[in-house]
Amino acid sequence: MGEWFTAAWAQGLEVWEAARRMGVTVADVDDSADRTWQALPKGPAPGQESAVLWAGRLTGDWIQIIQLGGHGCAGAVQELSYGGRAFAVSWHFNHPGELHYAVNGRDTAGFTLSGPAERWGDALDPYTEGLLLDVQDSDWENDPELPPGLREYLAWEEARVESGEEYEDVAIPEEWRDLAGLAHAGYSPAEAEGRSSLLTLVGRMTGREFDREWMAGKHTRYLLREPG
Repeated sequence: MGEWFTAAWAQGLEVWEAARRMGVTVADVDDSADRTWQALPKGPAPGQESAVLWAGRLTGDWIQIIQLGGHGCAGAVQELSYGGRAFAVSWHFNHPGELHYAVNGRDTAGFTLSGPAERWGDALDPYTEGLLLDVQDSDWENDPELPPGLREYLAWEEARVESGEEYEDVAIPEEWRDLAGLAHAGYSPAEAEGRSSLLTLVGRMTGREFDREWMAGKHTRYLLREPG
């Protein structure tokens, strides 16, 4: 989920109704089945469906839906929110992350981690204290759980880029080789902190954060087929 993630949360709905509002047909609702995360296909079968939804109750009033494949949950937030509230959070390798929030069918607030200019609406402001929602913010540097030496490595890498030196022409200290591997695999502490903040914000609103206990349970698998 570090490189790709899309999920939605809906208030006041049954799980099957949320799936239907997201586009799952009546026949596929009837053909759904409870599955663990390990038993889910991690990609759609070509020609059969565009996505898989994995949905279950998060709290007494909220359900949580993870989507595998397809084009994401963000477009369904308004539909999910009729009669209540709904969120969607998504990111991928080339997009740091975003959150959409709707109330009773209307887009109400949202965050894009690209910067403050991409933020709109103030309905969620009371729940953002202490959260990093801007990848340009340097507060991530104060995180005590950062890998040892990461700040120093990133400063060295920034200086290398500014100097114009090619990567293969410089000697990387041995203790930084694993950190270099992380960075080249796409790890960004600012993006990681921002994505965690998006999920924390949802947790503050729903009353339960995204956690290992929910991921370890059985939830309902639905096929979300390509229209037409």
